[in-house]
Amino acid sequence: MKRQIGIIVLMVFLLGMLGCPAKTKEETATKIPEAPKQTTKAQQIKPVLVSEEKQRPEYVVMGVRDPFQSYEISKPEETKGKEKIIDPLQKIALSQVELVGIIVGKEPRALVQDNSGLGYIVKEGTRIGENSGIVTSITPNDVTIKQHFKDYMGRVNTREVVFSLRKEEGER
Repeated sequence: MKRQIGIIVLMVFLLGMLGCPAKTKEETATKIPEAPKQTTKAQQIKPVLVSEEKQRPEYVVMGVRDPFQSYEISKPEETKGKEKIIDPLQKIALSQVELVGIIVGKEPRALVQDNSGLGYIVKEGTRIGENSGIVTSITPNDVTIKQHFKDYMGRVNTREVVFSLRKEEGER
């Protein structure tokens, strides 16, 4: 009995599916839309409500240090004539530096050492010394540094300092 009812329901379903014609694109395209209902002017015009945004108070910090600024604040007057000292090698006087070794290759480099035994690798164009010295040339035996400094008359003078490698015992 249950089996017969199930078969009947299945047949009704299949006949219903076969009996329903599918709509084609032409039928859907030719369908004319209905005209909108006419309404009175009072119903057409609706007032527009504008909501006012609440103004948020601005965050103003007065009397509090900015946590993202550095502790040292340099004044623009102090830094106008001076270049910024970035490298610790620029803080050392040339009298405190000695040449330890030279590496010759595509880009020659030299190893210099300060009084405390700390070594630095320099190449041509590296700033060294307190008086804005610049390494101008590196040869297999020496390093030349050019310094610009002011004398007591205010004139800018140039001095070349040459560091040579120490000779081992028995060499001339």
